Amino acid sequence: MPAQIPHKHHDEIEENGFTVVRNFLNQDEIDEYLKASETIIDYARQGNWPYVRTMGKQFPPWPKNFSPNIWGITGLLHPDLNEKSLPFHKLYSDDKMLSIVCDILQIEKDQVSMELLNMLINPLTDFELDWHRDTIKPEATPEEEKEDLLKNPYAGAQFNLALTEDNCLIAIPGSHKRLRTQEELDKTIDPSRRKESITDEIVVKLNPGDLVFYNNNILHRAKYSAKNKRITVHGSYGNVKFGKSRAKGILQHGVAEWLPRLEPENENLKMLKEKLVNLAHEFGGVNLGYALDG
Repeated sequence: MPAQIPHKHHDEIEENGFTVVRNFLNQDEIDEYLKASETIIDYARQGNWPYVRTMGKQFPPWPKNFSPNIWGITGLLHPDLNEKSLPFHKLYSDDKMLSIVCDILQIEKDQVSMELLNMLINPLTDFELDWHRDTIKPEATPEEEKEDLLKNPYAGAQFNLALTEDNCLIAIPGSHKRLRTQEELDKTIDPSRRKESITDEIVVKLNPGDLVFYNNNILHRAKYSAKNKRITVHGSYGNVKFGKSRAKGILQHGVAEWLPRLEPENENLKMLKEKLVNLAHEFGGVNLGYALDG
């Protein structure tokens, strides 16, 4: 009989919608990835990298904007970053990261698929995101919302890995497995109220080296302060059995355009890439649109 897959993190996400792993990185690892991140941030702020999250725009597609005032950088595994991306080959495919993914999704390592690896950073002016679920539009009817919340909740695993102190993520625990309350409806549908506080919200406070995985359909938003340095690696992994349900949310970021040129630095990343290549081929030439507007 195969050994049972640990399920601590799976159970915490099932209950609360998120699980926090303190001190996931040691100080040497923090220093290594911080240095690699700062190199890419400088490169992007100087206007050398077009794949960034631009101010005033919450969701893709983001315009090609060469202003230094950005709040995120897309495609840390993109081959055009050359040697600057190599530390992230190791980070994304690290066995200790994949073991947590296997716990959450309750699958073996060879069933994990590559998805996205990006970076969230402090902009040069304050910026806030609206309350949202990542793959369910706020205008969804109760019937649509219920169906989508119940559909393959462990099809993927999304994370934030803090390299600096990070108090940006705000979430409503338990909201990943229920319909919105009337207050939540009012504050997610009305554009003028989408940044207001909601009852029972919490701030997910991360220290350097801390990791949070969360169900991407938990109600959440973020507040970015220009004065507080933020460098947080943000990404996701998929369950290969449910790739079709993840396709729009992943392929909307343009990963299929450069994926064939990615040359993995290790066997884990090679295995992860093969799964995403198969998904991209399945939807080749299909316009999937975008998961959210804004």
